[in-house]
This record gives sequence, C-alpha cells and structure tokens, in this order.
Amino acid sequence: MIFIDPLFLFLFLPVTLIAFYLALLTRGRNEALLVIFTASIIFYAPYGISSVFLLLVALLVNFGVSNALLATDDSNPYRRVLYGCGQGYNIASLCYFKYKIVTVLLGENSDFLTDIAGVAIPAGISFYTFHQAAFLADAYVREKSVVEFFEGTRSLRSGFWAFCRYGAFVSFFPQLIIGPITYLHEFHPQVKSRKFISFDPLDIAVGLAFISIGMFKKVVIADNIAPTVDLVFGAAGAGAVMDPAHAWIGALSYMAQLYFDFSGYSDMALGLARMFGLRYPLNFYSPFKANGILDYYRRWNMTLTRVIARFLFTPLSIAGTRYCAVHRLSPLPTQILSLWLPMLINFQVLSLWHGAAWTFVAFGLMQGVWSAAEAQIRGSKKYKRMCKVTSPFFRLLVERAIFFMLICLSLAMFRSENVGAAFHLYAQMFGASLDAPSAFEMREPVLMLFCAFSIIYLMPNAVELMRRYRPAMMTYENESYGFAFLRNIWRPSWGWAAFAAILTISSLHYVSRQPPFLYQGF
Repeated sequence: MIFIDPLFLFLFLPVTLIAFYLALLTRGRNEALLVIFTASIIFYAPYGISSVFLLLVALLVNFGVSNALLATDDSNPYRRVLYGCGQGYNIASLCYFKYKIVTVLLGENSDFLTDIAGVAIPAGISFYTFHQAAFLADAYVREKSVVEFFEGTRSLRSGFWAFCRYGAFVSFFPQLIIGPITYLHEFHPQVKSRKFISFDPLDIAVGLAFISIGMFKKVVIADNIAPTVDLVFGAAGAGAVMDPAHAWIGALSYMAQLYFDFSGYSDMALGLARMFGLRYPLNFYSPFKANGILDYYRRWNMTLTRVIARFLFTPLSIAGTRYCAVHRLSPLPTQILSLWLPMLINFQVLSLWHGAAWTFVAFGLMQGVWSAAEAQIRGSKKYKRMCKVTSPFFRLLVERAIFFMLICLSLAMFRSENVGAAFHLYAQMFGASLDAPSAFEMREPVLMLFCAFSIIYLMPNAVELMRRYRPAMMTYENESYGFAFLRNIWRPSWGWAAFAAILTISSLHYVSRQPPFLYQGF
C-alpha cells in the first residue's frame, strides 16, 4: 500500500483514525498504540507475507535483546556480547535480504539459502533496520527514554503492552517504508504526555494540508517529469547520441523528479503522523538551497545522515584524531586519518545503503571526496580571510552555483544504469555529439523544469509555510532562504482549505497511475 493509493486515502486512513481515537479516548494509550501497530502491519501486508514475517521477527529480536540489555548489569561481560549479537542480526539480515550476499558468495545455486536470498527485497528493510539499530544502541547505553519505556515489564501482560508500544514506534506506517528514522526520546515523551490522550482538530487540519501538498509534489510534479528522465537515461544506457541540451534536460529533470518525489513523501509522512497527534523529526528541508555538500546533508534525508554520522563518521574521526595525537603524526596523515578516511567511509556506506551497484560506489566516492575537500577548504585560513573581504550574498551565489553543478553530475551517476552509461551521459552533456538529432520535443520538459525549479528556489517549503503550528521536530537548525513574507502564512481557514482541495483534486486526476515513491526501492 502506498500513500497515494485511493484505497489508502479514502478507506484505510479514515478507518484507522476513527479506530485510533475511539481507542485513545475510551480505553487509553496502550490500546491506541495497539491500533497503530495493527494498522501498520495491515498497511505493510500487501508487500508480501514473507516481508511481514521478517519485520515481526526483527521486532521480536530487537525488543528481546533490548530488554535483556537493560536487565543485565553493566559489569557482566556477556552484556557486550548480547549487544553484538543484536546488532549482528540487524546487519546480517540487511546483507542477506537486501544485498543478496549469499547469492554473491555462493552463486546462483538452487539450494535453500540462495532460494531465500532470491526473494524480493523486503520493503523498508533499510529504514526499519537502522531504526532498530539506533534503538538497540540507546538501550545499551541505558538512554533515559528507553529505560522508562521498559519499566514494569516483568509480567507477561506488561511485556505484551510494551511490545505493542515498541511495534507502534518502529512500524508506524507513515515512516515504515521511507523514514524518517526516529529516536525513542523523540517518540516516547509525546505518547506519555497528557496532550496525546486528547483530540485536537488542529492536528487534522495541519495533517491534511501536508498531505495535499505532498501528494501534489509527488503525483503532479515528480511523476510528470519522470518520462523525460526515463527517456534520457534509457538512451544513455543504450549508448545513443544526443545533443547537449537534451542531455542536460535529462540530468536536471532527474534532480527535480527526485527532489519532489522525496519531498512529497516527507510532507505526507509528517502530515499523517500529525493526524495521530505526533510530530516526527524533519527529514527534508529545501536541500537544493544548500550552499555546499555539507549543508546539503543537513537538509536531505536528515535522519539517515545523523544515524550514520553517529555510528560511523564520529567514532572513526575521534579514533583517527586520538591515534594521530598519541603518535604525534604530522598534519597530512592527521588530516587523512581524522577527516578524509572517515568521510570517505561514511559516504561509501551512505551510498551503498541505497543498494549494491557500482553506480552507488562511484556516487559515494564522488560525495566523499567532495565533502572532505569542502570541509578542509572551509576550515582553511585562506577561506576565512576571503569571507572577511567578500559579500555574503556574492559568496552564497558562487557557492550555490558550484554546488548545483556538482550535485547535478553526481545525481546523474546515481540514476544511471551503470557507470559506463553515466560517463556516456557526461560526454553528451559536454558536447560530444553537437550535431545529434533531436531526441524529443523540448517545450514541455523545459516548461516543467522552469516551474519545478521556480518552486524549489522561490517558494517556502511546507514546514516553513506552517512553522507557526510546529509541524515537525527540527532535526538540524537550518537557515531559511527565499522570501520571508511567504513563511508562516498558513492558517486553518476556509481559504487554505480551498487551496488544499485544489491541490488534492489536481493530484487525483493523475493518481490512477500510482507509481511508487523512488526511495521505496531503497
């Protein structure tokens, strides 16, 4: 089931909301969270019984290990082993089912192991695995919210309700397939609060506004740009020649398609959660307005970025810095071990998280080198001196222009069928076939791109539009660009209701196509 499916919008969602609020107002928190957990499993069921089974096993394993970690004394040497087993299960299941590691190692045999590994990649496995890995790490360090979460779970009855709460936390359908990845300290205080056990019509109004905006971005903008993307990248994969204008239109179209597809999903996820009285961490905040790659990853898939930085970049960087300090290494190896190597590993894992393909390896290398170089440049004395003598506006324009060019080229690698196809597209973009015949009529794609990038750079994002009503938790504090008078202008009024209705009706005109969200494939 996907968010733009009429069955989801007009049957599943209303029934779930009614059941949730009836349970919440007449029974209590636990029963309401049980409704969420049950509804989320029903939402996930169309992806296959095997996927549901794998999700439930993952929930049971991580819940059981977390409970055992809290019940085991810190001095017990087996506690670390237990933690390693829990994280080992998460990593092994991800490698086994997503990356088909058994098939890679053993080949295309017909034995039992490779038969299981050959099933379709379970939807959302990357997100819910990282979600639970972060929870397990918090349980290991006895994070306050996790300790409170497991208090009083000694009896079978209390253990059952704790598992239902945990199941609702991990598998809540707005964030199950594509995130955001949430920490328990962001979720637990909300469901414990007195506000949670009440019905606030404003939550429904804010939620519906987000859903209408998100669906419009996905169905009307992203999906109508998709045919141009498929045509150009398909031609590049086949080695066809094309003139530079068509090649650039294809690369820019993929930027816009990916932007509005993921932005649309993120808006709908926030809106759906808000309709249940929950605010989720922000996962998308105008990333193409960034002034560099470091700023970009504070705006794009933000909750995934912070998890990987927590578990990978930060420990590696600290270890490298300490090693260099102990051995009194010179500046060059210090920079390599404390910045470049951690950054390259971080972005390689971040890229391979999307799947096992050489294009992702190349994309990770491009992003890693770019990030390390930018961090080193921004920390240099020359850059700081330049900042003192140049206009901030001029500097922003130059930095954003450099960023735009590099992110366009790296995303073209990300989308290409293989590395050879990406370099073929680069060659076409930079004039290898100036006299190539026209591949398609450019008027409509150019108009779509003009509208798409005008929205990206001139309009506020949905969170800025409704910031007055605190629609999301701010994952990072990011600077807002664009026209200030357009921020915070949304109100729960009839005028804005009419605007949301127009967006929804426009989306429903195209919704019969129901293409999945791009990040659903990761």
